[in-house]
Amino acid sequence: MSNYGGSSYPQTAPAPGGAPADSGPDKKFAIIGIVGAALALVGSLVNWVVGGSGDDTGGIKGMDGDGVITLIVSIVAALALVGALVAKKAQLYVGGAILSLVTVVFGVLNMVDPARLVAAKLEDEGASSAEAEKYADQLVDAADISAGPGLYMVLIGALLTVVFGVLGFMKSRNSR
Repeated sequence: MSNYGGSSYPQTAPAPGGAPADSGPDKKFAIIGIVGAALALVGSLVNWVVGGSGDDTGGIKGMDGDGVITLIVSIVAALALVGALVAKKAQLYVGGAILSLVTVVFGVLNMVDPARLVAAKLEDEGASSAEAEKYADQLVDAADISAGPGLYMVLIGALLTVVFGVLGFMKSRNSR
């Protein structure tokens, strides 16, 4: 028994920062991941392709093509990370990261091939698939169409969510 405290139980100090040692990962991993998913969500609504030579339409928004998919996946990824923040479950971090990886794939596909979104827009307006692809390739070359700000927002946001989802998962697994 100790002479100072009068207790025979050992005293434990809190972990650095004042939090108990088993509190799980920092909230910042989930919060930054949620912000990334929100950025990808907003990017899905913005122009994904823009024309460089006198295009007066302002471009084509992501919602005219794969932006619908990235929007839905970003919402679900954000919800998974909110769940990870509330429930402190490691699986939810990795779930949000995997969902955002799907968003990254669609963003890269559209960035590499801007004619993809143009063709989708033309098909929505009544062109056949073959006609839309042919005309989209010609239009991309003639109008100097390139990736717009929405694609960059989607990619940056989804990559943030992937990275911080994985970091949150690893941190929560190590804190056990």
